[in-house]
Amino acid sequence: MYKRLIYDSALDWVPYVAFAVTALVFFTFLVRALSLRKERADRLSRMPLDD
Repeated sequence: MYKRLIYDSALDWVPYVAFAVTALVFFTFLVRALSLRKERADRLSRMPLDD
């Protein structure tokens, strides 16, 4: 029983790492989207229709 408790507590960091990676990706996309120039944003928004 004691070994199982040590093993279970060894995995407590996994949700924190997963949340940190998800938050890092989200904030990276957010910063890139907010710093996008208007001309490039307009060109990217028309891209699927330029066939």
